[in-house]
Amino acid sequence: MFTRAGAGDRLVDRYFWSGHANPWSVWAFVAAYLTLVLAIYRRNRTLLTEVLPLVAINPLVAPEPADDSAWATRVVFGERIWLEQGTLRSTNTLFTAASAPVFLFMLKSAVERRSLRTGVGTVASIVLMLAFFRRMARLYETQTDR
Repeated sequence: MFTRAGAGDRLVDRYFWSGHANPWSVWAFVAAYLTLVLAIYRRNRTLLTEVLPLVAINPLVAPEPADDSAWATRVVFGERIWLEQGTLRSTNTLFTAASAPVFLFMLKSAVERRSLRTGVGTVASIVLMLAFFRRMARLYETQTDR
């Protein structure tokens, strides 16, 4: 299904994409995102240094999903298709670029310890993240006639 063929790409497939497509891995990333926001807001270096390695090893330890029945798996497969198609002229890229200011607003608010702004920015960024996930799942489903 995916067109990558080089040896380096096979390693990325084996050690990143295959585990990242596991629903557990996807939802662990979402939880880690929320934890990172909290760590930044609280200036909790311990929490930050505990979560970052988990984010890094998450796709390496998660098993490859057996099939594409889980929505989160289809999200990751759609992301792979999007990246393989070339992202510069894509509406998904425009969506991502348009969402970036919300993520930056949330990050700035957390750094400045503005609780209301951090909360609003976090909720807005999660909504945008889930909207992006929806777009990626749909891309996969339309490309595979699912």
